[in-house]
Order: sequence, then C-alpha cells, then structure tokens
Amino acid sequence: MDKPLTIEEKAKIRKDFDNAKPEDRKGKRLKWPFGSWGKVKAAEMKPDQLNVIYLNQKLGIEILQTKIYGGNFLVIREKVYRFAASKVWRYKNYSFVVAKEWDRELVGREDYEAVVSQGAVRTPLNDPVLIKALIQAKLGEKKAMPMNWIWIVALVIGLLVGASFLFKGGGAPADTTGTGATDIPTPTQTASVPETIEVTPNG
Repeated sequence: MDKPLTIEEKAKIRKDFDNAKPEDRKGKRLKWPFGSWGKVKAAEMKPDQLNVIYLNQKLGIEILQTKIYGGNFLVIREKVYRFAASKVWRYKNYSFVVAKEWDRELVGREDYEAVVSQGAVRTPLNDPVLIKALIQAKLGEKKAMPMNWIWIVALVIGLLVGASFLFKGGGAPADTTGTGATDIPTPTQTASVPETIEVTPNG
C-alpha cells in the first residue's frame, strides 16, 4: 500500500514546479483512460463480464474488465469485491461498476440517507438556492456595469457638444458697434431698386 506524501515531499514538488520553465509546466492533454472502446464494447456482449472504473492507490483511474463469479462477487487484480446489481452505473449504452482498490464494497448509493442527513456538512443537494442567489448577484453586477458606462459616455458627449458650441461661435453674431444693433434685416426693410434708363430710338 502506497503511503501518502509527507509535508516535505509536497514542498519539494511545489519548489520543483516553481523553478521549472514555463514550457515545462504544461501538462499533456487529459484523456479518458479507455485507450480503446473495443474492450468496453466487448464486455457488453458477454453476460458474465463487466466494465470497471478502478480507482487505484496511486490516485489513478483505470478502465478494466472483469468476470462476475457466482453472481455475487468480482475479482479485480487478485482482490475480491462484493457485487450487487444496484451498484451498476450506466454511461450511454455501457454498464460500469466503480471500485476502490482499498474497499471491498463497490461505490453505490447505499449511504445516500446517511450523507443527506448531514445536510450542508457533506451533501451538495441543498446548495441550489445558494447557487441561484450567487448567480443572480453576479448577473446584477454585470447589468450595473454597462449603465455606469452609458452615463459616463453621455456626460463626455455633452461636454464635447457644449465646448463645440462655445468655441465655434454658436448663436447670434456679437455686436461690435456698441449700439446694440445688428446687420440682420427686418421684415419691414425693403431692398433698393436700381434706376431704369429709358432708351429712345435715334432721330
């Protein structure tokens, strides 16, 4: 049985990671450990075989196939596990059991009531109300941000329009004579008519 990492071992791993080059920190893309669907599909065609999602001591996940012996137990890596049809999980058209290398019992729902009775200490089933409240709060923050930007943009545009009006001579022309009069014609003023010249024939 593998022993868990000590504090010193964890610190060394962290130090090695911090000192590594950025290109060396990139891990390989995670792949589901089936390798090939051939064995998984083959197990579905044999009534005495079953697919196993195996959680090993090294914190690895393996996909194995095993036989059901006597209808009530499995043998995985020379270890015996109790089999129950209620502990068979389904993925699409395939059947699986989940086994932990250190536990003779397969992973199932037999502890459902015990977990649920502990409430928020262990089960996530009572979290939807809290999650919904958090999501609504986040959405409220996102909606408030655009409104702030709209007001800022409107204020900037208003200032630019006002400055343009003042510095580019908006409004009536200024009176430079000191009499308060302007050169704008009034409706009572009439335009001058040019004099006509009478032309008479010669002789």
